[in-house]
Amino acid sequence: MKKTLIILAAMLAFNAAQSHAQSLLDLFKKSSNTEQSSSQSDAAQKAQSALSGLSSVGDFVAGLLGKGKVSETSLIGTWNYKQPAVVFESENMLTNVGGMAAGKAAEKKLQTYLDKIGFTAGKVKIVFKEDGTGTVTYSKKNIPIQWSIADSDLTIKLGSSALSKYSTSSKLGKYTTFKMNCKVGLTSLQLSFKADKLVDFLSKIISAAGKVSNSSAISTVAGLADKVDGMYLGLTLEK
Repeated sequence: MKKTLIILAAMLAFNAAQSHAQSLLDLFKKSSNTEQSSSQSDAAQKAQSALSGLSSVGDFVAGLLGKGKVSETSLIGTWNYKQPAVVFESENMLTNVGGMAAGKAAEKKLQTYLDKIGFTAGKVKIVFKEDGTGTVTYSKKNIPIQWSIADSDLTIKLGSSALSKYSTSSKLGKYTTFKMNCKVGLTSLQLSFKADKLVDFLSKIISAAGKVSNSSAISTVAGLADKVDGMYLGLTLEK
């Protein structure tokens, strides 16, 4: 009888130990899963936080390439330059932290360059007139333009203020043609280019105003978006 009790006690002790070990194993698994879930959650929160920080108002706001039809009447009027524009072809880039970070860096460098040439808020404006003519005002010079819109493609023929005084009213100097993407809001106008085309546009404006451009700075701007597929650079204006 005594021997039987000893064997029974040993069996109970073994089962208890096994049960305890099993409970510890389950606890470890739960803890591991919780930590992994927490780690993934933290990573997601950090990514979302980074994205929110990049796209917050007053910090960096990226736009999408215009794909809707723009009417001529919506363009007519005076538009004042506000800030650089970084524009993406796809919404996927707007939810991609890497893409947004690249956009933020591009915007910062572009703004630095524009500041150096005096292309700043309140000092530059574009006027679109009903007859398809207009002006770009930069460095207190009015540079004549001709313009037309087809769907979301805006064509601006930018003239030379130095030549315009020798020309008739129908031919305001020698023009250089630029095509850009156009997107119009209630009070905002977004003009976007591939980086090298934006540089050509800015260079022509600088030259037409009788100023000398910084070639090294322009080269830097030209390389900003080359390594990021689907990213455009441009200008944001407002009425």
